[in-house]
Amino acid sequence: MLLLRRLTPVILFLAGGSLSCDRGSPASPMGSTGIVCRVTKEAGLVFNQETSDVIQAAFRHASFPNIEGVKSILFLGSVSYIFKNLQINNMSVENSDVDLNDEKGILIAIQDVAAVFKGTLNYAYTNWLLNLNHSVDFEIESQTDLNLALTLVCNKGRIAVTTSDCRLNFDKLTLQLQREEEASWIKQIFTDFVSFTLRHIIKGQICTEIHKMANLLADFTLDQAGEFIRDGAIVTSIELTGDPVLTSGYIESRHKGNVFYRNSSVLQKPNAIPVERVETRMFNLWVSEPVINSLLFAAYHDDRLSLKLADGDLLKLFEDGGSEKQPNILQQMIPNIPMHDLMIKLGPLRPPVILFKPVGTIMQSSITVEVEVLPGGKDSYTALYLEMDAETTVHASYADRKIHLQPSSNLWSIKVVRSNPAIALDADKAKHYMEAFFSAGGLQKIISYVEFYISTLLDKKGLHYFNVTNSLLETEEGYVTIATDFAFPRQLLENFLRNLAPRS
Repeated sequence: MLLLRRLTPVILFLAGGSLSCDRGSPASPMGSTGIVCRVTKEAGLVFNQETSDVIQAAFRHASFPNIEGVKSILFLGSVSYIFKNLQINNMSVENSDVDLNDEKGILIAIQDVAAVFKGTLNYAYTNWLLNLNHSVDFEIESQTDLNLALTLVCNKGRIAVTTSDCRLNFDKLTLQLQREEEASWIKQIFTDFVSFTLRHIIKGQICTEIHKMANLLADFTLDQAGEFIRDGAIVTSIELTGDPVLTSGYIESRHKGNVFYRNSSVLQKPNAIPVERVETRMFNLWVSEPVINSLLFAAYHDDRLSLKLADGDLLKLFEDGGSEKQPNILQQMIPNIPMHDLMIKLGPLRPPVILFKPVGTIMQSSITVEVEVLPGGKDSYTALYLEMDAETTVHASYADRKIHLQPSSNLWSIKVVRSNPAIALDADKAKHYMEAFFSAGGLQKIISYVEFYISTLLDKKGLHYFNVTNSLLETEEGYVTIATDFAFPRQLLENFLRNLAPRS
């Protein structure tokens, strides 16, 4: 069966993110905005639960340069040294906190990061009597607090993370050498040096790696979002219309929501997203009618709005009212032909139009209904062809990993009836059969197919990773509000960490 995989594409924005933007541009008027996204501080707290994994990955992937030099010893000579092969082992993170600040950005505080640095110390002691060369393994036990301030900027059309502040406060930095009885004097010489130099080097390398890791994670997230809202030749660009807004309670971004089909832009009308908005969940999205209608326009031209039903699906659609004494509605319309020889095609005559109203989502469409006869070993032919206009009001919801569409009203009128001469079905009879079909719950049955395939598509797109709960889909004049709470997408993070290139 061929079904529109984007019949209600508004759901696909649940994982949206900025794919491009104009750096430094002032906030644009809402007239050019098709999508508004707001992520609350509560959502940040959910992501913060897994911050320690990213921080540990940053520590593990950090590369440290060799530390070498010469230290003079009064009256005794000099000691040349090199600390090399510095690696991190036995790392743990006690806890972390996240906060939003209007001026400083996203603030992350990591407390009690414990790590053991291991490596090798080569040193040579030289004076007028001796020339000694030694190599000894060492460990450096450390405990530090890490404070980060992250801001979001635009870089070459993509969101980039800037580390505006990165501070490591060492509560402990202790050098331990193997073979202490032989090297206690060299340890004493280097204690102060190690404390000063390693603090500086570790901070520089860790902060550099955190900056790099944050951008890798941002790129990974945007790539995931890009795949979520891209399907074949239909692409939705979420280009920013202005700089993101950051307050103590949320981060908000505004997007044009342009739709492209086969690299050609689908034109949109002005939107109707309100300037004042109130977030109700951790993730909040406002999408205007033009975005949805542009997607439907593209889907129509890509032949994605067709539905074909045959065999078991056809029997399921017309199972009510059928018996040996009383054939079902389809058999009454097309008599003397077995059900397994029939196929129904549903499709639009032109792109449907979505209207968002307080009463619900109204879809206006012109539909063709075609019944084909597929006799075994013979050429197929069209037994019945109908054209009808329909206006259906639907209420949408999402729960238990499924999309639910509940029609509240359905207005329709038959415009064209053509039938095989053997059937001789006129407009009055066609209207009678259609009334019987709808009264027997036929519309809800057709919608059930739409629900199933949209839910399947959302699962394939990975929406289940977020464990969406407490979701809300609410329509107002000209736009729809999508709001939801969610759990941390642990599997996506594991995919990201697993795909990090190992250090050589």
